[in-house]
Amino acid sequence: MRGPYDVLVVGAGAVGLSIAYELARRGASVAVIEKEAEAGFGVSKGHAGVIHVLQLPLGSLKSRLAIYGNKMYDKWAAELGVKPWRLPALLVASSPLQLPLVLLLYPFLRAYYGRRGFAISLVSGRELREREPNLNALGAIRVDGYAVADPFELTYRLYEAAKEMGAEFYFNVEAELLEESEEGVKVKSSAGAFSSRYAVNAAGLYSDLLAGERLKPKRGVMVVFDRLQAKSIVAPISLSQLVRAETKGGGIIPTAWGHTIWGPGFSEGDKEDTAVYPQDVMALLSRFGSLVRRKGRLLKGYAGVRPASPARDFMMFYSPRKRIVHLVGIESPGFTALPALALMVLKMLQRSGLSLGAPRLPRPPKPLTRELLAAGKEVRGEKGKILCHCMRVSVGDVLEAMERGASTLDGVMFRTKLGMGPCQGQHCMGRAAALLLKLRGEVTKSGGNSWIAR
Repeated sequence: MRGPYDVLVVGAGAVGLSIAYELARRGASVAVIEKEAEAGFGVSKGHAGVIHVLQLPLGSLKSRLAIYGNKMYDKWAAELGVKPWRLPALLVASSPLQLPLVLLLYPFLRAYYGRRGFAISLVSGRELREREPNLNALGAIRVDGYAVADPFELTYRLYEAAKEMGAEFYFNVEAELLEESEEGVKVKSSAGAFSSRYAVNAAGLYSDLLAGERLKPKRGVMVVFDRLQAKSIVAPISLSQLVRAETKGGGIIPTAWGHTIWGPGFSEGDKEDTAVYPQDVMALLSRFGSLVRRKGRLLKGYAGVRPASPARDFMMFYSPRKRIVHLVGIESPGFTALPALALMVLKMLQRSGLSLGAPRLPRPPKPLTRELLAAGKEVRGEKGKILCHCMRVSVGDVLEAMERGASTLDGVMFRTKLGMGPCQGQHCMGRAAALLLKLRGEVTKSGGNSWIAR
């Protein structure tokens, strides 16, 4: 049996990593078990990296944590060496029939979010054309306080910082049962037993199996274009979406690396269904296509599955003896809520008897090869050789990705953006796989039996 630890965290997605990081930097001994081959390979790899302001239903736990998390993000991310890109969101009217909705919703949103420190303003058609000449829209509500971050960068910095602070990670290990007693928690897993004083169930789509609850997974599909189409996050205004209070309906989202994402579109799904179907793409093109004049090249579509709960809200609760904190239904805006959600879990553990010290700061990350090359600095030798010309990924970037924990081709891609440019890996994927094979003796796409070469 491994342990005992102060806290065992089930799940190495962004939620589990943020909790492990906050615990470890306060002196707790932490273990993290994850059924995938690497951190962030579950729910965390299937979203667009938006840091939200508006979140329905208003007054829900997820709405409140999104507000608190948004306000904490800049300082929290800066400590990790990550810089979110702050930009406004525009709720746009693209037809004369939608203009009354702008005037109807504006005072309500201004009253609710203005009191919480977010600027809400009206944008006339003329102002909109000046700011966003690539849009076909007649007017908008502008919401300040949004941001876009690279979700992979943040996930891997959390992983590295938690490890630096002493957290131990066990990958390819699936939690099967959490048993609590007055003394602590025993975790039965596919790799044997672990013991800890407390446990946190942050297993994403599979958290319900450990918590005895039920999820209603929703599949969200997104499409990616190769150019920036707007300087703001853009969403068509929709009264029906607001009334249903389930989702805001997606939008046109600039990314931190110069692409644009449309989506997500939602449908009922199951936990393993990450396929992109023709009707998904057609629905997104129909919803957003008329809003944008120059679209660029459609690169790909991808899907993520949300661990949505029947309650339409985050479910954060204790086990009977208060030794386990269960997190169920942590869907959007979980990425926004991360710093606030992690602190809420810490407070729950402290109320159950866990003692924590003052937080330490992680070391600043060392400059990566791509950052040195982007700054015009010379990188000598093989490390400076470019593998992916579309995204300017070098041999040094791949080597650094492996040093930081990448053991699969997907892990290298997510960390470096290899193969995510216009050619979609036609010229670089084979080179990267050959390099991985040389260094590791085997290559899988995402671990397990997804073999490419060995």
